[in-house]
Amino acid sequence: MQQTYSHLLTFTFEHKYFRDELFRQIELTYAEGMAKFMTNLGLIVKVFPGGWHLLASDAELLDTQTNDIPLRFLLYCKDPQYVNYTELPTYSLTDKILYFNNLSATANQQGNGFRLQKEEFVGQAEIVQISQREISIPKFNPDQEYQFTDSLGNELPPQCIKKSANNSGGFMLSNLSQGLVIVRAGQEEVERIYYYPQAVWKKPFGILEIYTSTLLKHFREKGKIEYAVKFGNRQTIWKYFLVSSVYQKFNNLSIINKGKEQIFSAPKKQPVLENTDALVFESKNKIPLSEISEETYQMVENFDLANRSGKIVLKNLPKASPVQLYRDETKSNDAVYSHIYI
Repeated sequence: MQQTYSHLLTFTFEHKYFRDELFRQIELTYAEGMAKFMTNLGLIVKVFPGGWHLLASDAELLDTQTNDIPLRFLLYCKDPQYVNYTELPTYSLTDKILYFNNLSATANQQGNGFRLQKEEFVGQAEIVQISQREISIPKFNPDQEYQFTDSLGNELPPQCIKKSANNSGGFMLSNLSQGLVIVRAGQEEVERIYYYPQAVWKKPFGILEIYTSTLLKHFREKGKIEYAVKFGNRQTIWKYFLVSSVYQKFNNLSIINKGKEQIFSAPKKQPVLENTDALVFESKNKIPLSEISEETYQMVENFDLANRSGKIVLKNLPKASPVQLYRDETKSNDAVYSHIYI
């Protein structure tokens, strides 16, 4: 008899940078031991570009006694430029990871959807440090008692957590199962760490953990459900550099958008090469990076603010690319710049 499956979940990775807002560059792989675990639960994953479907032979099998073992997936990104076009504050490729689970998923006001990040887009709340053994507590207080729990709130065995000998704010973890470690001082959460015991580990872009009991609860309430993780696109200050001498003959140049608003400051001369100056336009505000933007920027001469008109010099200026980003070390702010040479 042919096995039938019901559709439990559709999971999508979304990103504001892309025109269709699907983050197709993310690859989903099983963590160690997950393939067998999912087979035992009668689950099948069907991957599509930008997400995956979860099918079940019997949804009630998710109501198991192993609720502390999540469906664990490793996330890898095929595009190394994602760190340029993605808004991720204080994200370090070497010692940080993005972590998501469905325990505190936020339901959409309408429909059957849930978002897994805390805010509108993935941000600081989803960035955790990683450790095979040693962790450090920010603003460590030697007189403070710290509590260590897993993502479900279960207290971790005290014999698995040892304070560093020098009392510098470090702790040594050992003999723990892979997963999230939450550190609290009283009622305040002070740090989150993703612990992995393997000596050799190909660090993923992110970890996704789906707890089966929570998934079943959502499914019973709403039927087929939708989970989503949504990334914001980076916004930069755009600077157009007019290096060709041909532009020196024009008077009173401006850059306007399709709404005929002057969103760039008046040009200033800036040295770019030896004995060469460029006219530089700088955007008044940050502009989002986008794979394909419907916005249009034009260079005009003698722009009439009252009538929103002027002689068009360049009808369609090139857009900023995420390939190259710049920081102005002479300025105290953390603004990122996109340079566009014409």
